[in-house]
Amino acid sequence: MKNNHLEKSYNVVLGAGMLVLGIIMFGFFLKDVWQLAQLLWTANLTDNFYAITRLILETFLFFEFVVLTQEYFLKNHISLENFMYIGITAMLRNLLVYHDDTIGILIQSVAIGLMILVLIAYRWSRRHLADLEHQEERTEYIFAEEHAISKKIDND
Repeated sequence: MKNNHLEKSYNVVLGAGMLVLGIIMFGFFLKDVWQLAQLLWTANLTDNFYAITRLILETFLFFEFVVLTQEYFLKNHISLENFMYIGITAMLRNLLVYHDDTIGILIQSVAIGLMILVLIAYRWSRRHLADLEHQEERTEYIFAEEHAISKKIDND
């Protein structure tokens, strides 16, 4: 009884925290969109290219975090795959903006490759585990059918 009450309280606090975090992220997203709109009319693209690009990439990151918050409220959890997708895209965007340091580019490229390999392994393992589960269900079904037929033959 106490654990059930504790679990409900934890879920309420977690939901409220996610809601506040989502509102804050959405606020930052709107702020960045507003700044981009202002830069559209006032900025000199050749002089401020890196600042504008950084702001655009930051806006996309806030957008992705808002989508993660939305996923939490719709599905009651956030999938690990989405975190990996966001990490990969964030690092790719980072490569677009900061490409002056050769060693840094190499390290980020290796990190992106490693994250892609981890994502592939994770998806393969999930698919493999699902196949094993379905194989067990199929085996149980076939076993039940065979025993039902043998019982019917024995009764006749």
